[in-house]
Amino acid sequence: MHPLNIHNSTPDDIARFGDKLRQWRRMADIKQQRLADILGVTQATISRWEKGGQHPSPFQYRLLHDMMTRNRNLRLDHAIKRLVKQSRQRVHLIEDRSHRLLCSSLPRQREWQRDDNELLGQSLWRFATREIAAAEKSLHHMGWHEGQADHVLFANSARDGGPMRIIDQYILWERFYLADGRAVRLTTGFDHRPQNY
Repeated sequence: MHPLNIHNSTPDDIARFGDKLRQWRRMADIKQQRLADILGVTQATISRWEKGGQHPSPFQYRLLHDMMTRNRNLRLDHAIKRLVKQSRQRVHLIEDRSHRLLCSSLPRQREWQRDDNELLGQSLWRFATREIAAAEKSLHHMGWHEGQADHVLFANSARDGGPMRIIDQYILWERFYLADGRAVRLTTGFDHRPQNY
C-alpha cells in the first residue's frame, strides 16, 4: 500500500485507497465496527472511507497504513494469549482503546473473584479506580496512541469491595499490536514497585 497524499489526492486515489482498505479488512476478518472501535471513529466513517466518499485524516491514515502493512503473525498472538493465561502474575490483556478484555491469568481471576468467561469481550472501564482513570487521562499527553510511549507504571489504591476487587498497589501498562492491527494493553499488577521501571 503506497502512502496516500491526503492534500493532493484525486478522487481516483481516494477510491483506490477505499478498495484496498476494504480488501485488507475482509482478508484480516475485521468487521467495520471493530475497525471503527480501534480507530476511535464511527462505523459509518469506515464505510465512507471504503466507498471513497471521505478520506481519513493524515494521522488516521498513518495508523491504517501501519495496520495494513504489518506482517500478520497469528501464531504469535495465540502464544501471547497463552502466556497471559498461564502467567503466575496478576495480568490481563485488553484492547487499548475499548478496554475490552481479551484474556486474563488465573491469579487475576482470583483477585477479581470471578471467572473471566463472564467478562471476555466486555470493557473493564467501569471497574477503574481513580488512579486508573487518572493514568488513562494522562496517556493523551504522553503520546500513547501516537506510539510515543509504550509503557507506563503508576501507583494504585487497592479496592476490596465492589464493583470489582482490585488489589494492585502498582500497575504496569504495556502497549503493542496484535497481528490484525489492534493495539492492545498488557496490564500487570504488583504488590511493590518493580525495580526495572
